[in-house]
Amino acid sequence: MYASVFVGIQNAVRTLTLTSSRTVRSVPRTMPSVMTTPSEAPMPDKLFSSIELEYRGHDPEVLKSYTNVCNHLNLTRGRFEVFPYVRWIQPALRSKFVHKKYKLHYETRTHITVFEVRNLTGSTASTFLEYIERNIPEGVGMRVDYVEMQPLPPTISPTEKAS
Repeated sequence: MYASVFVGIQNAVRTLTLTSSRTVRSVPRTMPSVMTTPSEAPMPDKLFSSIELEYRGHDPEVLKSYTNVCNHLNLTRGRFEVFPYVRWIQPALRSKFVHKKYKLHYETRTHITVFEVRNLTGSTASTFLEYIERNIPEGVGMRVDYVEMQPLPPTISPTEKAS
């Protein structure tokens, strides 16, 4: 019985491999004319007045060493704050059944550090953030807030002084 099932599976696989085909293109496709035309004027680089980085982790020394990156990269550093740690406590019973005399005490402390980098261009900011995100230590969470400078819209023009 098993031999006939095995032969049936072999035949199905053989017919599947014979009937299935896949086309492979060896010559690259020609690029559309839209992409070969000269592009428009390049966009101006973005400007950021400040980028705020918030780190959360369980080891304050790791956070402290991680904030020294700005000094080594010669970036303008703004405010720097170390907040008090957030404490999470979870009491648990040691036994399966209720013996309230025997308890365990689980505790974690999350340290929070916030620092700000000021006056960056878009390319510098993207390079800096990519470097920071790639080299973030294990167990450290990061949040990034930024303030981008924008030109005034054309509907708003500088007011002229009345004589």
